Amino acid sequence: MSTALIVVIVVVVLIVLALLLLMARRRREEGHRQRRVEARARGAEADRRGGRAAELEDEAQRLSAEADRRHEEADAKREEARRVETDAEQRARAAREERDAATQHAERAREVDPDS
Repeated sequence: MSTALIVVIVVVVLIVLALLLLMARRRREEGHRQRRVEARARGAEADRRGGRAAELEDEAQRLSAEADRRHEEADAKREEARRVETDAEQRARAAREERDAATQHAERAREVDPDS
């Protein structure tokens, strides 16, 4: 009986060891599977962020081009304002000169004919 008992104990121990090995393998496989899922999720997140970064970069380039265009327009308007200002100064100078000439002519006319 003691030999049979030893055989039964050995068989039970072997079955327990086999179960423990199977459980350990399942845990490892589940760990691998979980890491693969997490890696795919991180990859998808990286792709999503990469796409968003590309969109933001495109928007930044569009805004930069718009800013450059507006700077050019502002420069052109400043140049036009300078031209208009110069023209206004010349016309004001011409008006002063014309007024001075008119005043001189009026003074001469009074000198020539004080009664007028």
